[in-house]
Formats: sequence, structure tokens, C-alpha cells
Amino acid sequence: MKVLILLLIIIVTIESVTAQKEPFKIKYTNHTELGVLLGRAKFNYGSQQNQVDSRTSLTAQTFNGIQINQRLSAGVTVGMDWYKTALINPIAAGIRFDLTKRTNSRLFASADAGYGFGWFHEDSDGYDTKGGLMLNPGVGMKYGKPGGNAFTITLSYKRQEVHADKPLQWEQTVRYEDRVYNRLALRIGMNF
Repeated sequence: MKVLILLLIIIVTIESVTAQKEPFKIKYTNHTELGVLLGRAKFNYGSQQNQVDSRTSLTAQTFNGIQINQRLSAGVTVGMDWYKTALINPIAAGIRFDLTKRTNSRLFASADAGYGFGWFHEDSDGYDTKGGLMLNPGVGMKYGKPGGNAFTITLSYKRQEVHADKPLQWEQTVRYEDRVYNRLALRIGMNF
């Protein structure tokens, strides 16, 4: 009987303590970043031997969404990636999740999946460049007060597919190129 009364007192005490917490309010969040895409490309200009070259491209993106709880945000990511032969505009569903507790510097994970469009890409005569699927998982650090503005540094893997129709040569009936850009993305940004 004493154990039952003690258990009842503990439950009532825990309920009254947890009832004092203010409920989390869903709010708008924005994470805007600028950076570089680093990678290597293998290509062939008609010779028997492939060439490999390092590539550096610019990238910019903004994540707009809602903060579901203190650690998780979900929304839409819109961006622009300037590859050497294509200007791609990815639009993706995205999430941001704080991996560590709410301190002034926090480790977070991000993931975006969507489709890249070639809306602003200007093709040469006879070429037709179209976007494709895009994946962008990554990790980063946030520096700033929890629940407030934060400076971010993000390191992620970016995979972007692109299809390019090319002008026909000689007696060809079809000529195209399917490209897959595999890049390491290093970005700095602000989280509001």
C-alpha cells in the first residue's frame, strides 16, 4: 500500500512539473546559403583516351519551411547551380534536423531531394539541355543562440542528373549526352 501511495505521489508531481512547460509553437524558418561545388569530371573529345579535370562551380540555395519542433524543420529548397556546361535550378523537398542539444554551436543534418530544371540555361544552337533528379544530403554546424539567428557552415554531397540533346553529325539519327554531376558542396549561410 505504501508503494502505491508513493507511486501516485510521483505521478502527480511529474504531471504538475511537465504541465508547467510552455508548448512549442510552429514557426517559419529560412536557411540561405552560398558556396562552391567541388568535383572531378571525365570527358572525351573524340579521342581514344578520356581526360579527367577538376571542376569548381558556384551554388546558392534557400530553404523555406516550418519548424515542426525544436530540432526538426521541413520545407522546400530552391537554388541555382552554375556548372561549366549547364545552369541548373533545383527545387526540392527538404528537412533540417539538429543532431545535438540546444547550445550556441550545434551539429545539424540536412537532406534535399527533388528535380533540377534548366529554366535559366542558355543553349548553343542545336543543343537542348534539360535537368533531372537531384539529391543533396549533408551535415553542418550552426553558430548562434537556440531559437534565434545562426551562422552556418555545411558540407554535403550533391548529385544532379542532366540530359542534353546535341546537334546531329554526319548520318546520325540521335545524339545526346546524359550527365551526372557528383559534387562535394561547401556552403556558408544564415539560418533565421
